[in-house]
Amino acid sequence: MKTSTSVIIGLGLLLSSGAVYSQAKYKNFSFVGAGVTSGQSVFSDQGARVGVDPYLFHNSDYGFIDGSLANYSILPWLGISGNIRLSEVSDDFDDIPSGIDDRDSSAEVGVTLGTVGARITYLHDVSNKHDGYEVQLHLGRAFETPLQQLTVSPFVQVNYRDNKLSQHIYNVSASESSASGLAEFEADSTWVYETGVIALYDITDSLLGISKLEFEHHASESPLIQNDIGWKLGVGVVYQF
Repeated sequence: MKTSTSVIIGLGLLLSSGAVYSQAKYKNFSFVGAGVTSGQSVFSDQGARVGVDPYLFHNSDYGFIDGSLANYSILPWLGISGNIRLSEVSDDFDDIPSGIDDRDSSAEVGVTLGTVGARITYLHDVSNKHDGYEVQLHLGRAFETPLQQLTVSPFVQVNYRDNKLSQHIYNVSASESSASGLAEFEADSTWVYETGVIALYDITDSLLGISKLEFEHHASESPLIQNDIGWKLGVGVVYQF
């Protein structure tokens, strides 16, 4: 199958006493697994589709892995980061408009200031795919709930993409315009806004149920943007170790 991060508000004082416990609980914590997803990206012109996504997470004194982003801590609040940016505009991962060329995936290296739950990350292309960079501000926190086995982690993320990265993703060339019917477009720097919530449910000591709901908005006038809001809902199982 082809595959293609909503804020939970109002947990309030009921959960505030459990927040510190939750953060400590996930200090040395790792899981890997997969889930079935349904969603629609901002680039899709064919509606929602079903896919399969991997789930990968690690957090320790040595650093963290959060999806495709890995960080090795060289100081308590400073780390060297690496990221694999899978193509956002590609028929391999989505239903993009006919006549639009697939964008290449890229490898990125940079630095992260902060922790897995509150961080600023700078990432620069090192694979010569676009030679651009992205700056990410990520905020997330784990909360206990009245249901003992259930933990929820709302998050928000804001990404700044420079001209080179934005042009790699959002440009529409003359040949693409002719083949697709979309207007030619040359992108400037771009902001991307993401929000969502992850829920973890203890099934056994080592197996967890996972659900992730995410939304994103790309602040670009590119005609490649088919939907103002992209979304995805996933449900799966992960192995904790």
